[in-house]
Amino acid sequence: MRLDVTDGASCRDAVTATVQRFGGLDVLMYGAADSDQTATVLEMDEATWDRVIRINPTGAFLMVKAAIPAMIARRGGSIILIASQLGRVASPGRPAYCATKGALIQLAKVLAADHASQGIRANTISPGAIETRRMLRRWKDMDEARRMMGPKHLLGRLGLPAEIARAAVYLASDARRS
Repeated sequence: MRLDVTDGASCRDAVTATVQRFGGLDVLMYGAADSDQTATVLEMDEATWDRVIRINPTGAFLMVKAAIPAMIARRGGSIILIASQLGRVASPGRPAYCATKGALIQLAKVLAADHASQGIRANTISPGAIETRRMLRRWKDMDEARRMMGPKHLLGRLGLPAEIARAAVYLASDARRS
């Protein structure tokens, strides 16, 4: 299903279609992110800042706002927001990305506090660089991304999408409750 996470009606329509197709909604995993330019605050134009804000935290807010009523109807659920290590540490030239990923971390904490009594859990996953097409927005190919970014991580390599998926499955599962 295609949707525009910057549009509340589109988010509500996606949740409605999901509930109709599957009989309810138990998990929302939000991972939308835009490609932001490398720039300092002085160099970044307002339109770029606004776009990253609109997709990262505002899109998460709109999706969560649409999803929570469906989760309440099921007496619980799991919200997983894909943040980033850059939500906790700074990276030069990434003011919008770092600020918005930090906002997702805080949003998850508030969601957990506000909706725990309704059986809704909220968590973030904050990976480092992951081998996805998104890496190709900054590097000419994945080999270059691995060479340049891998050594910056403790494991000496980029993360794999399957590693993020396993973490999300755990957070979404009943095993998380015990």
